[in-house]
Amino acid sequence: MTSINVLGLPTSVKDTLIKASLDTVEDLLLYTPPGLSNDIPSARYKRQQVAKGVSSGGYDRLVNLTPSEFAFAYDQAAAHIFENKIAYGSAHDLLQDESWLSLGDPVLDAAVGGKGIMTRTITEIAGESAVGKTQLCLQLCLTVQLPESMGGLDGSVVWLSTEGKFPYNRLESMISQFVEKHRDDVPDMDADIIRENIYYDSMADQETQLHIFNYQLPILVHDTYLNQEDDDDKEENQEEEQPSVLRKKPIKLIIIDSITNNFRSELTVGNSAPDQAGNQGSKAGFRSSILQRSADICEIGLRLRTLADQYGLAVVCVNQVTDVIAADSTFHPPPLSFRPLLQTRDFPPAFYETGKMKKPALGLVWENTINARLVLQRTRLPDPYETDGYAQSASREPPRTLSVVFAPWSGHNRSSDPSQPGHCWYKIDETGVVGISTSNY
Repeated sequence: MTSINVLGLPTSVKDTLIKASLDTVEDLLLYTPPGLSNDIPSARYKRQQVAKGVSSGGYDRLVNLTPSEFAFAYDQAAAHIFENKIAYGSAHDLLQDESWLSLGDPVLDAAVGGKGIMTRTITEIAGESAVGKTQLCLQLCLTVQLPESMGGLDGSVVWLSTEGKFPYNRLESMISQFVEKHRDDVPDMDADIIRENIYYDSMADQETQLHIFNYQLPILVHDTYLNQEDDDDKEENQEEEQPSVLRKKPIKLIIIDSITNNFRSELTVGNSAPDQAGNQGSKAGFRSSILQRSADICEIGLRLRTLADQYGLAVVCVNQVTDVIAADSTFHPPPLSFRPLLQTRDFPPAFYETGKMKKPALGLVWENTINARLVLQRTRLPDPYETDGYAQSASREPPRTLSVVFAPWSGHNRSSDPSQPGHCWYKIDETGVVGISTSNY
């Protein structure tokens, strides 16, 4: 994001644009086309600006600008983008601009491509209950605060929950382990700083969820970046002898746990009736609710992808799974310790979990919204494998596997070998989610 201070605009024009929250070159090009001055403040313009958190007073200030002033500002912004090659470049240049967020363990990172998950994308973590989805997200809350040289993004995180209370007790135990682990590499790491850089909010229903995604979340992300710039300016003016104050980092990660819960709980079917007309009305009501759910999913996906791309952050969404009714009821999973992902006639691919066929919820609409899908599984070792030394020492704890279903930065396969790219074993201990090398199995 480039401040409009770099443009050669008259002070009055620049101040007016900043007061209307058009404070970057990208915002000026996106929200202020040359013809916009003819109908300011239009309803469309207001809706777009409200999503950024602009007060209604900002629109009135823009009315004072003439069409020629708008055109001049727009031309200056377009020239700056072109001359500095901000809007175009080679594929190699775009790849160099991407950042990576480690999953907090080298084995897990290797399974998903070597570096972790990519920023500017939406990554889904799907699986049944008790496989460690929330545990992995808590680990990401800590990893994102590390410097980029250590696999982090040197940023803060927003945790949006639809499933009740935040797992604060588990986070506290992981923080103490995390600080101790990185004490030598990051001497100034402190538990209080880690807590201050984790934002939390609850989304009890779909209405609250949409409001947060449309209004509160964009404002919060935008404000953390503005505060970061102000803090950097203050640090430059401070004397070296003065102690550094507690500084909040810009948001670099958004976690939704889970994206599915509100859509499942609020999907309603019309009232049933004994007559044919009543049944037709019930079907119409059901179709209407499905269409509305699809529209809400698309809107949420658009908001998240816009934030991810605009601020270079990562988005992680936890997804639940649903049963798949197979046409052949006599088919059974193969007796393997690692049960592979299987492609069925149904889309998306299904997988076997505790002897049942499962697939991620929300269907094709959500699948086309996300960029990557990771599946966590928890399976029971067959008898031939329970004689292994690790299985004996694990107190018969069911092994867990992480699998990449699809990701633009990672390889994946349909084999049953967890040593291949796209798969790995993992366990959960007091430190968090820990990958297990295949040599231990």
